[in-house]
Amino acid sequence: DRITSCGINAEYGGDIFLPRMRHIYIASFLLLLALLVSTRTQVAQNRVLVLLEDLNLQHTHSIFFSQLKERGYQLNFFSADDPSLALTEYGEYLYDQLILFAPTIDEFGGLIDVPSILDFIDDGHNLLLVADIGVSDPIREIASECGVEFDEENTRVIDHLNFDIRDFDGYHDLVVIDPSTDKDQITQNKVVLPTAQKHGPILYKGITQSLEGSLNFPILTGSHSSYSANIKSSAEIPRTIGKETVLVSALQARNNARVVISGSLSLFSDRFFASNAQKYRKDSSTTPKASGNYQFALELSQWVFNERGVLKASNIRHYLAEEKVTPSVYTIKQDVTYEIELQEWNGNSWVPFVTDGLQLEVIMLDPYIRTSFKANTTGRYSVTFKLPDVYGVFTFKVLFEQVGYSSLEINDRIPVRPFRHNEYERFIPTAYPYYASCFSMLVGLFLFSVVYLFSK
Repeated sequence: DRITSCGINAEYGGDIFLPRMRHIYIASFLLLLALLVSTRTQVAQNRVLVLLEDLNLQHTHSIFFSQLKERGYQLNFFSADDPSLALTEYGEYLYDQLILFAPTIDEFGGLIDVPSILDFIDDGHNLLLVADIGVSDPIREIASECGVEFDEENTRVIDHLNFDIRDFDGYHDLVVIDPSTDKDQITQNKVVLPTAQKHGPILYKGITQSLEGSLNFPILTGSHSSYSANIKSSAEIPRTIGKETVLVSALQARNNARVVISGSLSLFSDRFFASNAQKYRKDSSTTPKASGNYQFALELSQWVFNERGVLKASNIRHYLAEEKVTPSVYTIKQDVTYEIELQEWNGNSWVPFVTDGLQLEVIMLDPYIRTSFKANTTGRYSVTFKLPDVYGVFTFKVLFEQVGYSSLEINDRIPVRPFRHNEYERFIPTAYPYYASCFSMLVGLFLFSVVYLFSK
């Protein structure tokens, strides 16, 4: 009765069968765990924390939030001062994106504050920050750390030549930007706004901003006749005028985190999405058109949430051009080929990325070589170059930075040695005169010896 705990007779191989079954169970458990982690990671990439100044914004801005849900995002709505708020749990982030619709919030609730939001960005996450005519100190501080300075309290953009006809008797602060005619007021970057020129007129009512950082770039600006002022103080000198009145801007950080900052909460509202826009003209030469706010907000959110313009590098290798092998140490003056493949995320899949602006640098303190890659239609780049006649530790550096795209930086440190004693050329053409002088002395010595020995 030698029966194992599983009811298998050991005499018939149960002592062998049990360890195998145990290994199968362990492998199955690990596979299931990996699938759960993978699924959780995929879901976590679409988790969005939405902080609202007033929970009623879910209804007044429902179209904007609905299109995010349709694209697969899991929106978690909270009041910005909710005491249960937290961005992290057990050292890991609970969300990958943050939407901040709380222009006048004086203090965040729970475990969220300005430093924690800045850490969220520093760790590579994305932020959509929306302000309005009234901007609180915490919102100003976040924007300032992202390279944006909002105008003073209660100021707004005003344009007496490009306002909506419904604002005829108002302050002319309901500004209309028509991408079809005002091309210099909206970014023409196809990565950020692919169909910018096809948008309908965009309605804007809010505060202006100025850009302080080198990584910031404007997306929507005022016209030459726009300015920022406080309507309650007519004697005040405008702080920003003309093209300096930035309305919507973006930041592409060095860690590839993306931040979009808008000075208008109404820009994303259902009222502006469903409204018509018509510039006022004395001769009534304009006609009402459906506003382009929805398409503008849609493409803007796609970019800030990494649905476009994300690059990755793969299949990176370098080798001797003739032998097609990668040595552990290169030798000076060898011909080397460097290859790299670039792909771009288009929102659904990775597709080949082709550009003319990719360069390779061979650096040791300073660049010794800077050369451009040649690309094919599959996104494969290659370049062949000759190593300099200098030995040491070189860095093969590929750096790609372009507005709208995530930056790429690839560094390979390569040791380069001098020639060994048996690798030098045996006969150097420049030394031929010296070779001739040596042989001429030998011939002369031979002739002298013959003459001396056989002369009487």
